[in-house]
Amino acid sequence: MNFSRSAQSAVIEFLRAEGEHASQIYRRMKEVYGDQCLAQCNIFRWCQRYEAGRVNIKDFPRPVQAHVVTISDTISAVDELIRQNRWITTREIAVELSISKGTVHHIIHKKRGYGKVCSQWVPKHLSGNQKTARIGVCLTQEFLH
Repeated sequence: MNFSRSAQSAVIEFLRAEGEHASQIYRRMKEVYGDQCLAQCNIFRWCQRYEAGRVNIKDFPRPVQAHVVTISDTISAVDELIRQNRWITTREIAVELSISKGTVHHIIHKKRGYGKVCSQWVPKHLSGNQKTARIGVCLTQEFLH
């Protein structure tokens, strides 16, 4: 048996056209569909839609969260601001470039791979030279103690 949402919506539309009340439609559908039946509030909502003149049984598409759109100019501007001031905050960058904090966060963490260490932006992935310098600093610190 077809328990899809659109099939149940068609049943609601049919029974509503016959003049059934929403509570009676829910009881009848609960008998047929059991646990797979739409919730009572959804059935009442569909009945209201059909009373208001809706003719399409399919759900309208829901708005989705917009994807973060970043262009190379914005990425390079964020990178330049971070290189100028390692202590700059995402809020300050967002205000400076007139973009959202979410976009700034996406650029910093996903596109550029920066992370905060001691309130300072640093690359998460070190280059070969940076790794060698880090080893040298660690060895020097070890011999000093």
